[in-house]
Amino acid sequence: MAEQGGSRDFLADYFARIGYEGSAEPTLANIAAVHAHHTRTIPFENLGPATGNPVDIAPEAIRGGLVDRRRGGYCFQHAGLISRALADMGVTRVENHLGRVYWRRPPGSGAPARTHLATVFDHDGQRYLVDGGFGGFNPSGLLPLDLALADAVRTTPLGTFRVVDVAAAGLPAEDTVNIDFMVQAQADGAWANLYGVDLRPNAPMDLTVSNWYVSTSRTAPFTTSLMFSILTETQRITLANLSLAVRTYAADGSSTVEKRTLAGAAELRDASHELFRIEDATVDWDAAYAVGASAERAAAAQR
Repeated sequence: MAEQGGSRDFLADYFARIGYEGSAEPTLANIAAVHAHHTRTIPFENLGPATGNPVDIAPEAIRGGLVDRRRGGYCFQHAGLISRALADMGVTRVENHLGRVYWRRPPGSGAPARTHLATVFDHDGQRYLVDGGFGGFNPSGLLPLDLALADAVRTTPLGTFRVVDVAAAGLPAEDTVNIDFMVQAQADGAWANLYGVDLRPNAPMDLTVSNWYVSTSRTAPFTTSLMFSILTETQRITLANLSLAVRTYAADGSSTVEKRTLAGAAELRDASHELFRIEDATVDWDAAYAVGASAERAAAAQR
């Protein structure tokens, strides 16, 4: 653990926030446990950008929102929080890297903007990726880098994932500019590309600019729709605008999903409290519901 009193206070507060009561020793098992507690406690959500409030990714702003006010956030906030905690635990070479999102993006569409942020760290000479902020299909475990395809596969109770060299992703070169590896998930019997990561170092301003675009641009989906997700031991719970889905996984890897549409701001507020564990009393649920309703109408008009 870090020696500074403030760092110890941060780690204690973070552990309390995620309900982790284990050791802070930087073992792989402890890191995996911290990640599991994080993804089951702190939701992915975009209430700030959706309601016109740009996201501040300064360390203390992230702590204030996700830890002190018991809110969720999106990738820049989750990666900032997890990387700070791992560094305080004494994990080595903890780095955040920008990436491009390919989930459900047709091949040949060109390189999407670098709008995702994920964390990479070292343990006993092996590099791993850990992510708490990718949303509904967030990898539910630690993923090793630079392994052969068969060795890279990690099967979890919430899906099967792997990290591969970008050349194995099956995309045109113009789609994967400055991408080093691809995070994939098994979906419908095949490997689907989730996001690619650029392992080059980031300047702080790189993250500032990407975060500013994601949280303020009207062309970015985070400002014009609602997106929530959280994990349990056996479920992925997601909200896409007003559509709430609870996908439950069986021991054999199969899953079933229950869906319903939220009918008003009160239902959105209650689902956010009960399922997504958002406890911030300052949220304007009427404004948030209006965003989701508007996005639903826009999607219906395009069908």
